[in-house]
Amino acid sequence: MNITRGAVGLVCLIVTLLALRPVVAQHTPEVRRAQPVDEPPVAATATPRPANENAAEASPVEGESPAQRQLDYANALFARKLYDLAVPEYQKYLDQFSSGGGRSNAYFCLGECYRALNKEKLARTNFQIVLDKFGESEFAGLAAYRVAESHFTQKEYGAALPLFHRAAAKVKEPSAALSARYFEARCLEALNRKDEARDLYLQVIEAKNPNPYREDSRTTVASLLLANGRKAEALKQYEALANETPKAPLKAEATVRAGLIAIDLQQLDKGKIDNAMGEKAASLLQKGRNLPEAGRWRSIAQVGLLRLQYQSGQYAQLLADYKRTLDQLPEEMRPEIMLWAANSQRALGHVDEAERTYLQIIEKYPRREEAKDAQYQRLINLYDSNSPALLSEVDQFVTANPTGERADQARFLKAESYYKAKNFTEAAPIYAVLRAAQLSPKLRAESAFKLGWSNVQMKNVDGAIEAFSFFLKTFPDNSQVPAALIQRSLCYQGMKNYDAALTDLSWLLANCPRVRERETALNQKGLILGQQNDGKGMTEAFRQLLKEFPKSQWAADANYFIGKAAFESKDYKAVLPAMDAARKLNKEQYYNAATVGILFSLFYLPDRAALIKEVDSFLASGSTANVPPDILESLGLGFYNEKNYPAAEKYLGALGRSDNLGKVKPDFWFYLGDTETKLKKFADAETALEKYVQVATDPAA
Repeated sequence: MNITRGAVGLVCLIVTLLALRPVVAQHTPEVRRAQPVDEPPVAATATPRPANENAAEASPVEGESPAQRQLDYANALFARKLYDLAVPEYQKYLDQFSSGGGRSNAYFCLGECYRALNKEKLARTNFQIVLDKFGESEFAGLAAYRVAESHFTQKEYGAALPLFHRAAAKVKEPSAALSARYFEARCLEALNRKDEARDLYLQVIEAKNPNPYREDSRTTVASLLLANGRKAEALKQYEALANETPKAPLKAEATVRAGLIAIDLQQLDKGKIDNAMGEKAASLLQKGRNLPEAGRWRSIAQVGLLRLQYQSGQYAQLLADYKRTLDQLPEEMRPEIMLWAANSQRALGHVDEAERTYLQIIEKYPRREEAKDAQYQRLINLYDSNSPALLSEVDQFVTANPTGERADQARFLKAESYYKAKNFTEAAPIYAVLRAAQLSPKLRAESAFKLGWSNVQMKNVDGAIEAFSFFLKTFPDNSQVPAALIQRSLCYQGMKNYDAALTDLSWLLANCPRVRERETALNQKGLILGQQNDGKGMTEAFRQLLKEFPKSQWAADANYFIGKAAFESKDYKAVLPAMDAARKLNKEQYYNAATVGILFSLFYLPDRAALIKEVDSFLASGSTANVPPDILESLGLGFYNEKNYPAAEKYLGALGRSDNLGKVKPDFWFYLGDTETKLKKFADAETALEKYVQVATDPAA
């Protein structure tokens, strides 16, 4: 056997595996999982056996150089873990053979010997020599790992980082490269380079087995993703960890953590619930709770299930489980759960039970945040139940909590109580203060808007305009902006400031395309333009109203005013459909007025046949006094001249029965009398001719 080649091969194998096994007398902690980054790199537990247990006593190979024989001898001692004996032999080689090709081998193994003998300073010196003088040798990668390990142990993460990176790139043995890559990620994490650390941990996760770092890398990646708000990705990592780990406690923890994240993901924007995600959360939490080695995660899972019920509005189920499991849960978790229970009782209308639970929280846990929240939630319970004690309780609460958001929230409840009771005089000054107080933007906006509405109810026009102006300027994106514009426009109209009113209405119509207030805005705009004698603008506004809201409560009004504007502009054809729609939509209000408009339009067109039909219908309705006398006279004389005496009698007779003859000349009595004579209705003719004689002034007549 060629001892020289065998010894060198043995050394290469040992050197590669040294990065992955513990060294005698050196403490090597386990791979950390979700712990601070302050442990040195981890070695595997495998310890290779030398290929030749008697290598140290092997005979020299014929023709082998003295330098090679010396190095082989030192390597053989190293392979047998005789580190104290190997040290002088490596040193002898280095001292006597300054140009030998095995110097990188010697320096590295010398460093390993010192490391095994707990002489860290000397070990590091020799590893550093390999890096400085033999950076391209096969030992440089593992030397970089050893120096990095030393820096890492001293929490010198900045110094360790590039060395672990170098080791990961140069070490050929996969397990050693994986270890270097893992601890490179640890350094990045410790240096707060979280995104880079996460990406490197993901590479470690994807490495093939055996992979002792996968579980810790998954846990860390999940934690980093969660801290960065990437909950869906964190959920996937915890689920994968729960499925692949053989460790029962870790499986329980990962399963429960996944369930808790799923609860957060269940709540979508604008208060919507993702039912599928809620079902996943429930499944994960129930599974984690039931695992045999769940430990403390069992109670955490139970709390998670209660929270899931609370978020999903399953208040009755929550209360049932609350009564059954409260005594089994850790004391530190109980205040929050009791608060969920009290809020659930309030939501279900069990105000007395809620009151008792709130008081229990306040009395039993006075120093907990939940007690402070319970004090405020109790005020809401009093408000919901219309309790007369609310006002005094709010005053006591504010006295105990003179500043901060909670005190302002309590004042808001007081204002709401006055508002609900329509006591706007008391509500308004509180809202005035709260619109700029330490409240959420939603409650501040609500206060600002209700201040304006309170002033409207008190008929304080100036105060209402100021309040709505503040609201519109301060909360331009609030959903009540259209309503505020409508109310301010009405206030301006009350002051006869029509230009300002139109400005508000026009802005609303231009910028709020899908709000219900558009109907009111279009109607108000049409009325104002009509008042300003802008018939064209009024017609456009009302036509837009009918287009967008064909079933509008103001459809009859809109049609009538469209018809009226068309009549005034002598567009008689346009009058007809508008007036007809108005009287059909609101017969009580518009039948007479709209029909008169239709009659005149048909008269001026002229459309005699349609006019006769409308007049006949109008007369049949009993509204004879409302048929324009000019139209009755025209129809009657027309038929008289045509010698259609029955028709002439019908319309001239109706004219005679009218209470309002307007400017019609009394001559129609003569024609009516003559018509009655020709129809041989002499008594009626005599009556008509007598009336004519009474009013006639022309001697010839």
